[in-house]
Amino acid sequence: MDKIRITPLGAAQTVTGSATLLEHANGKVLIDFGIFQGGTEAEEMNFAPLNFDPAQLDAVALTHAHLDHVGRLPRLVAEGFKGPIITHPASVEIAAVVLKDALHLMEQSTRKLFSEEDLQKTLKLFRPLSYNQKTEAAGFEIELFDAGHILGSAHIQFRTGSRRIVFSGDIGQRGTPIIRDPWCRWPEGAELVIVESTYGDRQHKELSSTLEEFCAIVNRAVRLPGVILIPAFAIGRTQELLYHLSQLMEEGRIPQIPVILDSPMAEKVTSIYRRHRECYDRETWEIIESGRLPFRPPYLREVGSAEESRSLSKLKPPAVIIAGSGMCTGGRILHHMATWLDKPSTSVVFVGFQGAGTLGRRLIDGAETIHIHGQELSVRAKIETLGGFSAHAGQDQLLNWCKSFSDQKPLFLVNHGEKKSCENFAGLLGENALQAQVACLNQTVEL
Repeated sequence: MDKIRITPLGAAQTVTGSATLLEHANGKVLIDFGIFQGGTEAEEMNFAPLNFDPAQLDAVALTHAHLDHVGRLPRLVAEGFKGPIITHPASVEIAAVVLKDALHLMEQSTRKLFSEEDLQKTLKLFRPLSYNQKTEAAGFEIELFDAGHILGSAHIQFRTGSRRIVFSGDIGQRGTPIIRDPWCRWPEGAELVIVESTYGDRQHKELSSTLEEFCAIVNRAVRLPGVILIPAFAIGRTQELLYHLSQLMEEGRIPQIPVILDSPMAEKVTSIYRRHRECYDRETWEIIESGRLPFRPPYLREVGSAEESRSLSKLKPPAVIIAGSGMCTGGRILHHMATWLDKPSTSVVFVGFQGAGTLGRRLIDGAETIHIHGQELSVRAKIETLGGFSAHAGQDQLLNWCKSFSDQKPLFLVNHGEKKSCENFAGLLGENALQAQVACLNQTVEL
């Protein structure tokens, strides 16, 4: 029997830098190749020498287009990769926006991971593949299934002969607005399942409870009045926030206050969301068919130029400002924090995972002062975390997704989670009679 080798090259006991090498006698495929995020040490890993030859890869399969999954693709091309990059059509479009934005940010730095030429070569290699369709590469039959994480996100199945391996990618929460729930119907046997564990050690609150908290935060801002800062991931969370704000205002649960989208990348991605309606769930279709717009609250203002963004420092509250980046590692949210963070009437609302070492994590952990653009700032704002808006499934939903393979008894290789989360979730799988082990960086698993 042909040996299959799986080597985690990133996102092993961490949540960034996703990359996994899949090899067998007939070819090599890299699943994702993302940026490491979370401080100087993580950033250095982006420039570290590769322990494989990109020119020897037959293909890349991409689970979705978040930066921590796509951000190093142009480096791969610069070092010799020329094969196809297989992913969902929506991910093709989103990846182009994400990589162009990453290059723009690099131009402000002395170190560049890739060039404009590398980027253009990379974009030409993308090969779209819709859900539940099949293609062949590197001796594998490859099929994508909806992962329900962001628009175009996918579980990826690799088949060679009678053998099957499934990569979960990032698994979305069931009931997430706009997009469909994660695929969980696996009628055929799987030998290995590589599963994410971002929230493998804890549950999320119910969405209904999260929306109640969100309403209370908005109504507090109206009363004071104050500004709500939301460091939003441009892909997925921003679109869901606009959806919820629209619905809550329409239902009268919050007043119709100004909502400012200060993220050019989020605006571009929102337009992609509007185009790819084939990914929508039934509830979103019902909103559209009724003549309403799911991503446009009544007083939405989309900010384009940097000058217009800076002018928001003179904004009269109350207002909601949604700005990137989601972990506060850069972007326009830093300018708004410099203006509003020392005011007790301000609320900073985190709606996604905050990686270790990021400014977002420090704020959640209770930092009393932070530094932004060389300036020390006192943190007097109210810091809120709404885990129910997360794009990742919580522990119970991760377990249920894995149980959909329970009749097949695969080995679960647990990755994409911090060490505690990976170990906790692998233990939980074991308690449920599922074989599991934690992925270790650069340690090959052989089947």
